[in-house]
Amino acid sequence: MSGIPECNFDAVVEVVGAGSNAYSVYNPIIVGRLAVPTPVIIESHGYVMEGGGTITAKFKAVDTVSYTHLQAQFVVIEESTPTYPWTAVEAATPVPISLSAPGDSVIVTKSFDIDFEPSGDLQVVVFLENTSGPFEIINAHLMPDPYAVAMAMPVYASEIDYGGTATYTATLENTGTALDTVTVSIAQDELPGGVSPTDWEASYREVGGSWQTGASQFVLDPEETVELEARMVDNLGTVQGMCLTSLTSTSGGNPSRTAVSSFATFVDLPSILLIADDMGWGNESHWETALANNGYAARTWVAEDLGRPNLALLSSYWAVLWTAANGNSFAFTGQDEQTVMDYLDGGGNLYLASMNFLSSRLASTTFIQDYLHITSWTEDVGDLYVYGDSGDPISDGMTLHLVYGPPPNSSDAFVATGPSETTFTGTPGVLGLKVQEGDSKVVFQSFPFESVSFFEADYPNNRDTLLDRVLEWFGEAAGVDDGPIHRLAIDHVSPNPFNPVTKIAFTVPESAGRVTLTIHNVNGQVVRSLVDAEYPAGPAVAVWDGMDDAGKGLATGIYFAKLSAGGADAFTKMTLLK
Repeated sequence: MSGIPECNFDAVVEVVGAGSNAYSVYNPIIVGRLAVPTPVIIESHGYVMEGGGTITAKFKAVDTVSYTHLQAQFVVIEESTPTYPWTAVEAATPVPISLSAPGDSVIVTKSFDIDFEPSGDLQVVVFLENTSGPFEIINAHLMPDPYAVAMAMPVYASEIDYGGTATYTATLENTGTALDTVTVSIAQDELPGGVSPTDWEASYREVGGSWQTGASQFVLDPEETVELEARMVDNLGTVQGMCLTSLTSTSGGNPSRTAVSSFATFVDLPSILLIADDMGWGNESHWETALANNGYAARTWVAEDLGRPNLALLSSYWAVLWTAANGNSFAFTGQDEQTVMDYLDGGGNLYLASMNFLSSRLASTTFIQDYLHITSWTEDVGDLYVYGDSGDPISDGMTLHLVYGPPPNSSDAFVATGPSETTFTGTPGVLGLKVQEGDSKVVFQSFPFESVSFFEADYPNNRDTLLDRVLEWFGEAAGVDDGPIHRLAIDHVSPNPFNPVTKIAFTVPESAGRVTLTIHNVNGQVVRSLVDAEYPAGPAVAVWDGMDDAGKGLATGIYFAKLSAGGADAFTKMTLLK
């Protein structure tokens, strides 16, 4: 054996030595083979589990069948691990099939003996193959699961004010082929620190029924649906953050068959979706830290675990942050590009950071040309330094040293045209851009966000400042109730870290009475009183010059702003640099 990889597609196409270009070589072949029309369709029903199973399959000609030597194969597969989801564990004796004219059909029933304990779910794949001339698969079919459930939601995120309620709708369906008893339950997967499940209460009901928090059961025929509502109620009214709630349906016939729909409710914050698409490296943690340091929250979507995000998911959020870090970006497919384009057409905001996105494309695409406005690129020419563009609201004054995460050597330099605007450059050329068209905004950078410094002392050349400026450029989120103001909040501090002056933006609720804004050191001692007065409801700004009440400059360090009014308090952290 030569050791050179070899792959055969139906014994019709043979590829030897595709190597690192396997995806670009194999994908067109697979797409081409799938596009070949088949004269035979396959339908089936049955079951397979520990101890045995049975399947009945129907082979029906929908066109003239010119093949004279056909046989059907029945193979039991096991979804044992995410890495090897199609492991063959049992096969039945092949059955000759004779079909000729349109309308001809053959029905075959096969039984299986499963004399082992499966480590995962079992399914049956049916192949119809031609055994003469080149060996060719005429059609293939996966037996429908007798027990399966699905749950669809049109909206996956909401923004509410303090004391508000977010309501979501979901359609539960029995997608199996057998009558099933489906159990529905609700759970809160993420809550801010100090917030209990009763503070932010999640419940659900069948439309028209009573709200409940416990499990309930629905007996459903195949293809039968039931309409559900779920909600999250802020009973606390004083804490910003995100609550991630999951609505889970479980098949009674096969409890391993579940469907989960998760929805994120943002209290007094813009809705942000963080997509981790880095092949499981876990770099999303750096984004989560930077978001938290800037007072934001996000729903993290790990694509490797949860699958490719769809348009309904993206469209539920004000902003989408998408990181491929040091992943190869092949996972970011043409379908993903179309989903992103549809999201932007609807007025979304996208921050895409990937040093391999451009180099993963053999040719330019509509997304690259018409949304990023990139005309050409040079692969894998990254450097350790990138420089901000003077006057740019995101990158002005920045010099980023890329030594803290994935090595940036695979970054691609590119050439872009209007309406894109350069944000970052390096020795190889342009490495970052921003685009505003209509209501949508895009920020793209071909170097890893995770490689930027995370030290506060490196202001403004750190992740926190970079992310904060991007979100500031995206602007205020839409969707929060514009009625009477019921919230007390410190909206943001800018700049932060700062030297020597920063602005503290805050919101005063209706009938707040007297408002105080004080600065505290890490020991909780008041070092400066900035505000002590009556304020009208609405936004306001106070300026702190880094001095204490005696007019003395304070030392470098971490300080806290405390806003108080109407019996409520709000806090934020600031860093003073000297």
